[in-house]
Amino acid sequence: MHDLARCVLSAGERVLDGYVVAFIDGTMTIGAEDGALAGFRDGDDVEVLVLDPVRGEVHYSGWLVRVGPTTVQVGELELTAVLQKRQAARVNITQICTGVVGAADDDAEPITFMVLDIGAHGMRIATTAALTESDRVRFGFPTGARTIALDAEVVRSQPTHSGSTQYGCRFVGLRESDSDALFRYVLHAQGAQRRTRLMS
Repeated sequence: MHDLARCVLSAGERVLDGYVVAFIDGTMTIGAEDGALAGFRDGDDVEVLVLDPVRGEVHYSGWLVRVGPTTVQVGELELTAVLQKRQAARVNITQICTGVVGAADDDAEPITFMVLDIGAHGMRIATTAALTESDRVRFGFPTGARTIALDAEVVRSQPTHSGSTQYGCRFVGLRESDSDALFRYVLHAQGAQRRTRLMS
């Protein structure tokens, strides 16, 4: 179960991006994406968030049985929650982006907008530019690790009292690797926001 699924291992403020190598008899072996496991120790209580392509966000608690050079084993795993499907995972942000609107480079018009929330399959933006349904917005979105080239199609609009309009968009032609990168970005942003709320 969960074989090769992306996952996030956390122990307090320590966070590790990885993938599930194996999950047998209640023990999960996790491989580190960057190969570095500094800061994690045998016996640490941990939480594991698995990004299962079918079940969505699957949360477990357990403890570190063994910390190796590139893998960790988490034992006595207990399922704590299955929160949401992958398609529904979104995070509220305020990210200013620039891009172009139009199907062809010759006809493309520049646009600046604010991303209000984003997920692996779509986003909500606010802009004073006039967009219509089926318009395509092409832009680069910074995830921290890299900038992803996105093509977003407008599917709905909602005017606001401030004079701008909010648009719901879905991503078109998104590669699986870019969808994975957006999903990881959403999870990290959600985790950072939860930590901020807990510390305030």
